[in-house]
Amino acid sequence: MPRQRMIPGDHGRITERSRGGKFYATTYVRDSDGKRRRVERSSDRSAEDARRLLQRHLKGRRPPIAGQEITDRSSLAELFDVWILAKAAEDGVSEQTADQYRQVWAKHGALQLGALRIGEVDTKRAQRHLQDMGATTQAKRLRMILVGMFSMAVRFGVITVNPIREAKPSRATAKTVVREILPDDLVRVRTAVRAYADREGPGPRPGRLLPAFVDLLVATGARPNEVLALRWSDCDPGGEPPTVTIRGTLIDHGRIAGKPLHRQDRRKGDAPEHTVVLPRLGVEALEALKAESIGDGPVFANRDGGWISLANMRRSLRAALPEEMRTRITPHTFRRAVATVVRDALGSEKAQQQLSHAKLATTEKHYLQRHTHGPDVRAVLDEYTSVRK
Repeated sequence: MPRQRMIPGDHGRITERSRGGKFYATTYVRDSDGKRRRVERSSDRSAEDARRLLQRHLKGRRPPIAGQEITDRSSLAELFDVWILAKAAEDGVSEQTADQYRQVWAKHGALQLGALRIGEVDTKRAQRHLQDMGATTQAKRLRMILVGMFSMAVRFGVITVNPIREAKPSRATAKTVVREILPDDLVRVRTAVRAYADREGPGPRPGRLLPAFVDLLVATGARPNEVLALRWSDCDPGGEPPTVTIRGTLIDHGRIAGKPLHRQDRRKGDAPEHTVVLPRLGVEALEALKAESIGDGPVFANRDGGWISLANMRRSLRAALPEEMRTRITPHTFRRAVATVVRDALGSEKAQQQLSHAKLATTEKHYLQRHTHGPDVRAVLDEYTSVRK
């Protein structure tokens, strides 16, 4: 009687052998595509241990897909290399974002997890690693990367469930509080940066453009690198009304591997260009800069006519501010301050429009100082409680 052929998913008899002090367990599996494949596992301990490893592998084994680059024997390092290429090609993430992912993986994932195979990482192991990183932005980014990597492994059929989705990094104990810059504090800041720019002494003055930079941050509420990326063709200080149009952002040194400081001709997240109406403060800042500029290039130009990095502006601002202000006021603080001022006068939706956020929730969560005093509702409550039975 002929031997019955295995049905898809079945495996044959497991055979054991030893060689050079190592033990092997081998069998043949008929996969769902009908093909018969040899599967083997080894152990340094015993033949029975090799058999157990093979049986454990057979329970969770998925057949390889023709032409796929990822299998159950692929390491996380190999999975990351495939995922990051697909992320850029299929999802269209920017070069600088992809490079940030590479940096996070190189520092927090490659050495710690890279040698593990895909099936060797479970939720418990991922949770422990993320928790050990603490309540950091890097831990959140690594989790996002791992979720994407293991989602790809699920699509390849290597695993059936993404083990990272239930793994959570440590939660921050204290939330960053958004604080406005009060009018008196803004006067102190502007006075300090003007004094720093006008100081006398030999050699060039690093902070010569700092007052105009601070004034345009306040006048627009734009991101610092969007202000530094302004060109004169983006500005119309003599218009009715006077405006600037934000069309790009500046990418600092080292943000993309191998690339120097340069202008990216699109906004963060490929957002559409954003036109802002300028108050008097912004018009005066641009008029002062125009008087010293040559050509139609950068509004904030260095002595050679090129771009100025945010790192240099941040360093100058820190040097100019009084000691007690240096830790709480950075270039990005002005964006939050503008959002809060506009919200208090005109409402949250106007603040969202000024900052050009796609969602009102983003403005409210990250850019507005929280109200800590309730409104005067005495008349409403008095009327409510005056009703008698």
